[in-house]
Amino acid sequence: MAKLKSDPINSSDLLEYLNSYSDFSFELAVLKMLREREIECEHGGHYEDPVTNKSREYDIRATKTIKQFRVRLAIECKNIRENFPILISCVPRHEQESYHQIALVSEPKSDSTMIALSIHQSRAKTLSIRGEYSLYKEQQSVGKSTVQVGRAPDNGISTNDSELYEKWGQCLSSIKDLVDRVYWDGGRKDAEKLYLSAVFPFVVVPNGRLWAVAYDENGTRISDPTPTDRCSCFIDKDYEMGTKLASAHMWLSHVEIVTYDGMRSFVDQFLTTEEGMSQVFPAKGIAIAVKP
Repeated sequence: MAKLKSDPINSSDLLEYLNSYSDFSFELAVLKMLREREIECEHGGHYEDPVTNKSREYDIRATKTIKQFRVRLAIECKNIRENFPILISCVPRHEQESYHQIALVSEPKSDSTMIALSIHQSRAKTLSIRGEYSLYKEQQSVGKSTVQVGRAPDNGISTNDSELYEKWGQCLSSIKDLVDRVYWDGGRKDAEKLYLSAVFPFVVVPNGRLWAVAYDENGTRISDPTPTDRCSCFIDKDYEMGTKLASAHMWLSHVEIVTYDGMRSFVDQFLTTEEGMSQVFPAKGIAIAVKP
């Protein structure tokens, strides 16, 4: 913790914090934008960190359902300052990184002679959407390194990745609960219905605070840093859902680092219409799958 002045904090100091530095005010702006687009949101609840087993607070959990399509988002907000923006170093996305997964969920069918067998049947199967059908196309830029960059008092360059990494880590821990919920989509009351579900982690920062720089596969920098509203970083993280007797695995391929405008654009493009949802759940991508 930085050494503090001994002067008491007064109302003007607190107002300066609220007007310029508060994560909470930025968080509320993101929440308002989502709810205006009829996205169902949970705000400021708690979850148990699967690594530390300690209670932690998430910022926003968002869910959008259109017909049989359902997308869940774990969203962490960070009101970083103009003098300490994020720089993401990107390379062309390889073929094996070009995917996102969806879950096909329904109640296993059984009769009185098959009850024991159905207990061991998973409600969910996951399918990788790859290549041209994926949200994450081969050869597009993918983030591989993140850092915040600023100027020190002596005018030297100062860098740090701990604040962003903390938000990133919270997002990936919080999203475990959302993956668990996917497994129980529908339920017995919708036994004949097939749900198509996806989950995405997001870290949101204010506009103008996110930059990207491109490298080729040989490590040569091929662009200057450029402002961007969205950059997908490869994570390839596995989550288990279900029960001990019947489980499934979902791999989350990327975490989205976006500005406020980038978050809004993603929602408008993919979550507000059935046509947009069909890009997350492309018909050709799921044609080879069978019901659980």
